[in-house]
Amino acid sequence: MPGRCRWVASALLLALHGLLCLQLGARAEMQGDDGSIEDGSSIHFPVSPPVVPDGAEERREHFRALAAKDQFRHERLLAMSSSAARNGSRRQARQTSKVPDVLSDTSEFAELPMRSALNIAHVGMYLVSVRFGTPALPFNLVLDTANDLTWISCRLRRRKGKHYGRSSPAKTMSVGADGAPVKKATTNFFRPSKSSSWRRIRCTQPVCGALPYITCEPTETASCSYHQKVQDGTVTIGIYGMEKATVALSDGKMAKLPGLVLGCSIMEAGSNVDAHDGVLSLGNGEISFGVIAASRFASRFSFCLLSANSDRSASSYLTFGPNPAVMGPGTMVTDISYNDFIRVAFGFHVTGITVGGQPLDSIPPEVWNDKVKYGGVILDTGTSVTGLVPAAYDAVTGALDSYLGHLPRADIAGFEFCYNWTFTGDGVDPAHNVTIPSFEVQLKGGAVLQADAKSVVMPEVHPGVACLGFRKLLDGGPNIIGNVLMQEHIWEFDHRTGLMRFRKDKCANHHLKDGSDSNSTANVHQAPRYVN
Repeated sequence: MPGRCRWVASALLLALHGLLCLQLGARAEMQGDDGSIEDGSSIHFPVSPPVVPDGAEERREHFRALAAKDQFRHERLLAMSSSAARNGSRRQARQTSKVPDVLSDTSEFAELPMRSALNIAHVGMYLVSVRFGTPALPFNLVLDTANDLTWISCRLRRRKGKHYGRSSPAKTMSVGADGAPVKKATTNFFRPSKSSSWRRIRCTQPVCGALPYITCEPTETASCSYHQKVQDGTVTIGIYGMEKATVALSDGKMAKLPGLVLGCSIMEAGSNVDAHDGVLSLGNGEISFGVIAASRFASRFSFCLLSANSDRSASSYLTFGPNPAVMGPGTMVTDISYNDFIRVAFGFHVTGITVGGQPLDSIPPEVWNDKVKYGGVILDTGTSVTGLVPAAYDAVTGALDSYLGHLPRADIAGFEFCYNWTFTGDGVDPAHNVTIPSFEVQLKGGAVLQADAKSVVMPEVHPGVACLGFRKLLDGGPNIIGNVLMQEHIWEFDHRTGLMRFRKDKCANHHLKDGSDSNSTANVHQAPRYVN
């Protein structure tokens, strides 16, 4: 099956490449302003940390919404593991979708900036700024390692005085303080008719049939339409097209990155879509932005997630291509784990967890086995609080509570273990007899993920209240490492070799432009490795 899946992925990429070469001249377009891109180059996109509100009540509602968002997202992942999601997603989409008639009327070292959406949508999402289209315009997209569809809120061209595909002003849905949906306006739209590099994909083109979430038949002459419904509260309906991104190379040059599959969304609703212009997919899928961009830059990408407690002007980068900052003191290497049941996600192989240096032997080994349904571990930048199945959650929280259980308990919606205690900078408070213990995730090959105290115990969830940064996955796994536990580490994923590298980093210097990475030019032009 892995070989078959790799072949399917390669076939789709070849179809996309053929379409692009025919329409856009892809090979000639992937170049800098002097007409060339050197081997070992990378591209960069800036990243900023989540921002937590300052006010007491705003903080309470912020974390309440964050917990709800994570729950919705987990339900989405479970839906992805169902047989319908694996085998009949296109058929199911055709049967359940009502796609507007307008869809048939539409005639080297690279880094992307990421900033916070927390102060807008009350959810812990990292945003990446990407320039799409010709002329290139910036869009703020959610960084999502467990998704394969990149989409942007879109306006299609007008006909006979009417604007098809989206009412004006457009509306999206968000979750209010009481948990009820509220409407907010979206104003930053991608307009295909104003981009000379946009090429829509038709239902009759072979590539359409290989794309996910499609809602049209190959005999139709309409645009290739999709309907993605995910259980984190987000729905997007639109059409597929090929587009270019303008990227900054590590040598300071600008270049065009063609061959990107982009969803032009004419309708979206959900718990957080008002906070951004769309989604940037880094998942393990053939049309994933991460897969396509990485295939041109050494088959790897990396990012560093700043702490939510960072200065609000701070930023880091998402990098495609070799990143010398990945290789430094304490760099760990382990295999990437590809989940058999949630194929767009990936993670690592866990062999155990220790708290305060003591292994949690009560956790059954099958909890970490990604070959067992609902087992294994995935990394999800779209999830904030790390989720563990009951056997792991009970062991982890029980061990941590033994260090904090003498503190008065607090009641915070969405969290089970909260304490009336003001978190100190390093988690050590002799006055209250508190020392946050070490927390280590043991990985295959001897790698160890050492979480900081503020990733294990979330400070100031409410003024004077700290909560354990874990939640119980009552509906099943896989276990999910969220962005709170991933923060202040630099992560690199190489899907060609199937290796993951990571190390602790404050995320302020990981985009330094030096060529110290001895592996930077190796196999730059080889195709990425697809395991699912």
